[in-house]
Amino acid sequence: MNAFGSQKKPTGPLIVGLTGQTGAGKSTVTEAFAEKGFVVIDCDALTRELQTRPEVLSMLSQAYGPQILKEDGSLDRRMLAAIAFSEPKQTEKLGSLMFPPIKAEIDVQIKLAEASGKKNILLDAPTLFESGLDKICTRKISVIAAEDVRRERIIRRDGITEEEAVRRMSAQHPDAWYTVRSDFVLRNNGTREELLEAGRNLAAQMVKAPNQDGKTAIVALVSIVLVIAVISGVYMLAYRAIYPQDYQETAAAYAETTGLSEYFLMALGHEAAPESEAEFAGNLSVLTALMPGADERSLAAAYYAGPETAAQWLADPSVSPDGVNFSQIPDEAAAAFADQVAQTATVYENLYG
Repeated sequence: MNAFGSQKKPTGPLIVGLTGQTGAGKSTVTEAFAEKGFVVIDCDALTRELQTRPEVLSMLSQAYGPQILKEDGSLDRRMLAAIAFSEPKQTEKLGSLMFPPIKAEIDVQIKLAEASGKKNILLDAPTLFESGLDKICTRKISVIAAEDVRRERIIRRDGITEEEAVRRMSAQHPDAWYTVRSDFVLRNNGTREELLEAGRNLAAQMVKAPNQDGKTAIVALVSIVLVIAVISGVYMLAYRAIYPQDYQETAAAYAETTGLSEYFLMALGHEAAPESEAEFAGNLSVLTALMPGADERSLAAAYYAGPETAAQWLADPSVSPDGVNFSQIPDEAAAAFADQVAQTATVYENLYG
């Protein structure tokens, strides 16, 4: 925890949750992440394996009737799908039945990956948000596509009728449901190669970031994705939900009195995450009095370190030759925080400028 109370995230594996609509292209994105060295946990594959187990087959037959079983006692997947995707309530029912055994298997696979030294994990989960699996993920990606595009893909992929494809699609959520819950959204109305390349780029950017703090990668990627966001209002709304103007009043007031960028101040509040705007204003009051005229990077580092440590740095000529700004930041975490705030400020300027 830093001097002003912001929590530092614990170290651990980078777990990326991948979800999206049927027919949108999740398997292609999974392929891209696997190419970049991610351990892939395929929840569909886990489900298929689990549904061969006697105890799971018994549970499903009790819930949906013996018609979901073939003569040899194995699962008739097409029959189960016809029932489970007939309406949202049935889809939710299947999810609630399968989630406990799936979650137990996921926990085992994550531990096995960690034990083998693997730090980057992709969790391919069609019901990522509905099941609550998003809560174990560092970052979340959704893949979406236009309805007509998805319909044709499903018919071609699964060998079903148009009516069946439409019924499956109607049981799923609209685009906006995914965009407001995700850190990243890939819209796949183009070719497979285009989506594959987008997935590779996204995976590469995530791997570059420190696993213990996903915000660095999120900010860098959002800065790129916002080029697309300008085109689509849905994307813009999604990222404004991730980066709200929680401290706008304080940021505007201090921007006027100090000459600091309002976007920088909003970013500082977003990254520091004080419990209230009043707390944020109080912290800024202390620091701007201690460091009048300081540049944004120095002020961000001081916010992280706290006023006592900042005062010591200011008194050290090797750290602060002018007694106002830091020519170097002695603490690595404070320096990383300052860099993160600068990146987030760019996002705020793109979103609200």
